[in-house]
Amino acid sequence: MATLQEIASQVRRDIVRMVHGAQSGHPGGSLGCADFLTALYFKVMEHDPSFNMEGKNENVFFLSNGHISPVFYSVLARSGYFDIKELATFRKINSRLQGHPATHEHLPGIRVASGSLGQGMSVAIGAALSKK
Repeated sequence: MATLQEIASQVRRDIVRMVHGAQSGHPGGSLGCADFLTALYFKVMEHDPSFNMEGKNENVFFLSNGHISPVFYSVLARSGYFDIKELATFRKINSRLQGHPATHEHLPGIRVASGSLGQGMSVAIGAALSKK
């Protein structure tokens, strides 16, 4: 099994390939978050790649700053939510992998659209309160 460091290195390669292939995106924030998103998805969080929107009996992650979608997409693909080959479609027409994750694309692992910076905390608090 690959170590967290090896997975994070692969995630960084994915980010560079995705942003370069699209000639669009924000690589800096994604590259800077590769280690902690890798740790969350591959060691810390209890989550199920078979995915259901309710997220019952699992930890749920909410991305607030949607412009770091490349790191989120890579970690989701590498943890089994969708095929890694789909990463090559980042920001292409009709791709589910756009510049900001959106729920209307029905991409497994995405529970809320993220684009309005700063709303992740309020969404996560609302979700936590609704689970009581």
